[in-house]
Amino acid sequence: MRTVNFYLLRHGKVNGEPALYGRTDVRVAPEKQQAICQALLKQDLNIKFVVTSPLKRCADLADLVSQRCSDLAVQTNPGFQEIDFGQFDGVAFEELQEQWPLLEAFWQNPAQHPLPEAEPLAQFYQRISTAWQTLVEKAEGDTLLICHGGTIRMILAYVLGLNWADAKLFSVLQIGNQSLTHIKITQLDTIYPQVCAIGTPLETI
Repeated sequence: MRTVNFYLLRHGKVNGEPALYGRTDVRVAPEKQQAICQALLKQDLNIKFVVTSPLKRCADLADLVSQRCSDLAVQTNPGFQEIDFGQFDGVAFEELQEQWPLLEAFWQNPAQHPLPEAEPLAQFYQRISTAWQTLVEKAEGDTLLICHGGTIRMILAYVLGLNWADAKLFSVLQIGNQSLTHIKITQLDTIYPQVCAIGTPLETI
């Protein structure tokens, strides 16, 4: 029997106007990243590996964690990037007033009403679930995955067997910035997942 803990950490609040930040490579303030790193290390988790989205809001934090814990192996995996919101990605909501009906339709049913030139939700789910399956199969110890809110929601949909197209995953399921979601995987003749915690906030000073 082999048991591996996966800690899914959503990045901190980014610098920028309120917007849909998917592939737009915005950063989290350095002092905020330091505070998140410190709060994470206080959890005293037995992390052996760090996997991160390549976007700076995640990768910068992974760099900090690896600097504080030099024995950690860090891997960048583009499969865990946030969904691409297409033409609206990174554009402040104030600049999208005329496009509000498109945004409203997307929020009500993201699978049926994708944003212009955006990554389809089905493709996003497939990308994330494939990356997650590979991570679970190859994991050799407790792992910290630094990624995004949408990414974590799709992982939970896969693990829990939920409908990935259900808008409630985004409107009801709260995955706050700098929160931890804990999934324990036990491998015997097959894989037995347990969702131990969802969106637990990391308290920073």
